[in-house]
Amino acid sequence: MSSLLNQLLTMISCPGSTFNESDFLRLFIHQTEKNTAYSTYVDNCIENLNDIADWKDIPAIPTDAFKSSTNPTSFDLTDNNVTTFLTSGTTTEKRGSHYFRSTKLYEESVIAGWRSLYIPELHPDTLFLTSSADEAPNSSLSHMMETLKSRSCPTARFILSEGKISMDLFTKAADSQRPISLIGTALAFLQLFENLAESNETFSLPDGSWAMETGGYKGTDKSFTKEELYRLFTQYLGLNENDTWNEYSMTELSSQFYTRGIGAPHKGPAWTLVKVIDPETLQPVEPGEMGYLVIYDLANYDSCLAIMTQDLAIYHDERSFTLIGRDPSALPRGCSRSL
Repeated sequence: MSSLLNQLLTMISCPGSTFNESDFLRLFIHQTEKNTAYSTYVDNCIENLNDIADWKDIPAIPTDAFKSSTNPTSFDLTDNNVTTFLTSGTTTEKRGSHYFRSTKLYEESVIAGWRSLYIPELHPDTLFLTSSADEAPNSSLSHMMETLKSRSCPTARFILSEGKISMDLFTKAADSQRPISLIGTALAFLQLFENLAESNETFSLPDGSWAMETGGYKGTDKSFTKEELYRLFTQYLGLNENDTWNEYSMTELSSQFYTRGIGAPHKGPAWTLVKVIDPETLQPVEPGEMGYLVIYDLANYDSCLAIMTQDLAIYHDERSFTLIGRDPSALPRGCSRSL
């Protein structure tokens, strides 16, 4: 294990670690040396690496780069132990690939990020409304859920298989009178609510119960505002808006951002930084202004730390933003769409 990778793993695993601009610049230099595709991209963006003295100046690659035959990977892909996460895609759309020599840093980022951003602990009765990693081995979301199960809640259960929710398992947990945690995609929760509507059932989950939703509706005929979705959590589960969290990430990242309820910004862990850029000038916007979201993620050691998304966001500060949604002109994507 390289000294830089070991340092990042140690710092991310240790609560309260402080990350400096130099950490981002150091990983940037490492990736320009090891990542041929990214190095070529950087050469086309800047004249001299010495010109990069501020993390905001580190060139960010678009997510479409992960669909390229020259994938931005910082190691030899002939390694037989490579783990591959694939983006969601239609039958005609090329899927993006994010390669990992080891998922250890990714998994530490999941657990440490959850802890540092004060996400509630998983209850013994935790239900994942996602596919298991056995069923979806190339899904980063399923791998994340398996990590939470193995590291934080061995009693958690996956209740979605082949795109269908097991209502028997859900009803058994909901009727137990014990607090439960529900984590899944927005579309999986909509399926749950539709099933409950068809059976004319509602629940008032015990105090302490909470839910987390992720993903959106692009590529489907669904269209819900966050307020409309969260009203369904109240109507069918008895959860108020502050009992419901949203997770934002993507296959091309190794870290996650979270927000609770309605109106609060998404926040990321200490080993991430964000900026929002003007779509025309590509220059950073001021707080309160909207543009494309750009994320810098130190846990992206094996690929590229700087990712330019196709998501629109309002900038708050270096670690928080208000997500507006997918650029309407971009191709639909997201972990929710596979449902």
